[in-house]
Amino acid sequence: MNKANHLAFVKVVLSAIPINQLLVLVPTKRIINALEKIQRGILWAGHAEANGGDCHINWQRVSQSISLGGLGIHDLERTGLMLHTRWLWLSRTDSTRDWSGLDLQFSADERAFFFASTTMQIGNGQQAMFWEDSRIGG
Repeated sequence: MNKANHLAFVKVVLSAIPINQLLVLVPTKRIINALEKIQRGILWAGHAEANGGDCHINWQRVSQSISLGGLGIHDLERTGLMLHTRWLWLSRTDSTRDWSGLDLQFSADERAFFFASTTMQIGNGQQAMFWEDSRIGG
């Protein structure tokens, strides 16, 4: 396989499988690093491990979007944070989802990111969390 095929394999297979798991699981940093190591190996060397001489571009640069000069491979840690933040948002805004009754666990960092990124407009007060939500106008 050539480099273009390696890139397609990493984007379509090796990124898609962990992303499905990231929807509900929170892998450790060690697991994320191991998955990214496999992705680097396949992309640059065509097998599971790549040495320093095989890697052509810094992985942070590779995992940026194409519009920012990267190759568009998902950064698994940031993607997990984004997916969990989306779960938090949907659990607050759409109670008709099938999964809305699940007791999903979120880390303190994920909750802090969510509450720092959103504001709540107080209506009837049924969904507002007084101690956690940022309120519009204070």
